[in-house]
Amino acid sequence: MLRRIGWSGGLIGFALGGFLDGILLHQILQWHHLLSGWYPGQTLALERWHMAWDGVFHAAHYLILAVGLILLWPLPSGPAGCRFAATFAIGFGAWHVLDAVVNHWALGLHRIRENVPAPLPYDLAFFALGLAAIGLGTVWYRHRPRLPPGGLVLLTLVAGIGAALPARGPAFIALALPGPEALPYLPESARLAGADPAGEVWVFATPDPAGFRRAALALGARPAPLPSLPGLCLTPL
Repeated sequence: MLRRIGWSGGLIGFALGGFLDGILLHQILQWHHLLSGWYPGQTLALERWHMAWDGVFHAAHYLILAVGLILLWPLPSGPAGCRFAATFAIGFGAWHVLDAVVNHWALGLHRIRENVPAPLPYDLAFFALGLAAIGLGTVWYRHRPRLPPGGLVLLTLVAGIGAALPARGPAFIALALPGPEALPYLPESARLAGADPAGEVWVFATPDPAGFRRAALALGARPAPLPSLPGLCLTPL
């Protein structure tokens, strides 16, 4: 019984550690993706590919969570509840340590925060969080406090609210330019994201839609219908 509950807590903690990484760092902050260290870049096609692999990342952790929940039944009480609290914290920390050592440093799949001059401090902070959780789990194991099931429910709900937040990123604007010669005069913050086959409608990604709109109109750009680009949410000018 205690061994089964211990495995349950460890697997659930490990899975929620992965969800914290995927929801906060992959989706909300967008500091990295699962394979962005191996395949860096900011093209729309590559971003969609990274999003797909982030989905695989989350699906794998859902399976781990499901196994942990199956092992949890029936609900623990007494010594079993104490064992669950301790192994949950240890599993949560184990994810951070494993991710830092294997994915960040050994395989180089990604770093905690990419495109910054010094990514190592972020990696070390993530690693330290894992060690702290493992240490907390060890203390729990010795002193036998019980983790109320409602606490896990609240933690999962908070993570779900974070996942429901809109993704951060540039706005996509479609317009018709007077000609390709206008491209060098557009704001440097705008990135060309695509165009229709005829070269009449151009799509740009920009963090400043209002400023880009003013500059484009001053060059003679016109509002244009969005090109047919499946899977992309584009904003008309």
